[in-house]
Amino acid sequence: MPTQHTGPDRRDPVDVPAGIRLVAFDLDGTLTRGRTCMEAIADAFGFAAQMAVWEQTRTEQELAVARLGMWEYLQHLSTEDMDAVLADVPLAPGAIEGITALRTAGIGTIIASLALASHVAYFAGRLGVDAHFGTEPDGNGGYRHVFPTTKPTLLAEYANALDVSPEQIAAVGDTPGDVPMLRAARISIYVGTTLPDNFTPTWHLPAARIDEIARIILDPDGENVA
Repeated sequence: MPTQHTGPDRRDPVDVPAGIRLVAFDLDGTLTRGRTCMEAIADAFGFAAQMAVWEQTRTEQELAVARLGMWEYLQHLSTEDMDAVLADVPLAPGAIEGITALRTAGIGTIIASLALASHVAYFAGRLGVDAHFGTEPDGNGGYRHVFPTTKPTLLAEYANALDVSPEQIAAVGDTPGDVPMLRAARISIYVGTTLPDNFTPTWHLPAARIDEIARIILDPDGENVA
């Protein structure tokens, strides 16, 4: 289940522009830019070559095997060790301002990521995002996995708990792995360079600033829509 942070008081949903009450963001490549969380940690702790192989995995079975391999390296690192490395991963331009604008307007925010939950938690706290979910150890040497196909399910569970419908959700992502989540939202914004096959988002805004994305969500019929 997503981890929820205490956020500001919510305004009545009827006051929220366009009826959007929740915005879901991918993490790597969306709220951050450049290296992924795991690439940064692998560079810092000496397993970059193996990480480069794992980053090419695509199927759920391949992802599960890769994560077990990562565990052999990560189990010896503390959260403080990893957070110190994550502090150097660049945020997307306008990320803090964009999240702040959405929260000020009474719109909830969540990070939905395949990354490790502890890494997602670091950025959720840094940005002031209300909730997050990611892959996490199960306590038995394995993982409770998040895959592209499970993102929309976990997002729906969180939205249902808030009495938020799919028509009140916007989603932002940058890779084909985000498409299932983007399809499940009323407004989809794709910030990757090349669109995946057979997918047309509401907006394709390569490498867009997060505060500009927030402006579009807050004013979908205004001058900010390119």
